[in-house]
Amino acid sequence: MATNMEQLQALLPQAEAIVRQAGALVNSLKHPQVYTKEGHANFVTEADLSSQKFLLENLAPLLPEAHFFAEEQKENHLVPGFNWVIDPIDGTTNFMRGYRPCAISVGLVKDGAAVLGLVYDVWAQELFTAIKGGGAFCNGQPIRASQAPLENALISFGTSPYYRDRAQATFAAVKDVFLHCGDVRRSGSAALDLCYVAAGRCDGFFESILSPWDFCAASLILQEAGAQISTLKGPLRCDKATAVLAGSPAVFQALCDLVRPHFAGL
Repeated sequence: MATNMEQLQALLPQAEAIVRQAGALVNSLKHPQVYTKEGHANFVTEADLSSQKFLLENLAPLLPEAHFFAEEQKENHLVPGFNWVIDPIDGTTNFMRGYRPCAISVGLVKDGAAVLGLVYDVWAQELFTAIKGGGAFCNGQPIRASQAPLENALISFGTSPYYRDRAQATFAAVKDVFLHCGDVRRSGSAALDLCYVAAGRCDGFFESILSPWDFCAASLILQEAGAQISTLKGPLRCDKATAVLAGSPAVFQALCDLVRPHFAGL
C-alpha cells in the first residue's frame, strides 16, 4: 500500500470506528485490576491490556503488513515500512482515579514518519484526527492552533512522573514559563495536551521525556493544525523516548528558549 492521500482517507474511517469501540470498551471497565510496572507510580490496568488487545486484533486486518509498536508489549521497536504506534490508555493514573483526562492514541508511521493520527478522549468522546497533508480535525470539524501571544498564553506541561530525578529541572522550567505566560496547566495526558494545542485550547506544551506512543499520533495532529513540535535538539522522531516541546507559531520559539536551558543537562 502506498500512502497517498486517497488511500489514507479510505483507511481513516475504519480506524476511527475501531478507536471509538476501544473507547467504549475502556469506559465499560469501571473498576479494573491494577498492576505495577517499572518506575515510580507506573501502573497498568486490565483496561489498558483489554484496549490494546482489541486495537491490535482489529487494526491488523486494515494493513496486514504493518508492525505494532505498542506500550504494553515487550521488545518494542519500529521496523522499516508501516508501524501502528499505540497507547491503549494515555493517562492511566487519571483513569484509575476517575480524574477525567485520558485518551486512546493510535498513530500510523511509514518509515519513521507519522502519516495518520487518532487521539480519542474516552470521557468527552472527542476524536482528534489527521492525515499527513490533509489538515487536522476534532469530531470531523477542522481545528487550528491559536495565535495568542506568550503573555496571554495557556501552557500545559508534564512532570515525567516515572523519572523523579527530573523534577528539579521540570519545576524550574514551569516557574520560568509561568512568569512569562498567562497561566500553566497539568492534565496527566500528554496526547490530549498536544491535541489541545492543535485545537487552540492551549498554546504550548513541554515535558522532559515522553515515549513515542505518548506523542506520535498527536504530533501529526498538532502539525496539521499549524503548530510546531520538536525535541530539545531538533526534529521529533517516533522511534525512542525524548523530551517534547510544542506550541503555536506565536509562542513556540519563546517557549523553547525558556525551557531548553533547564533541560539541557538531561
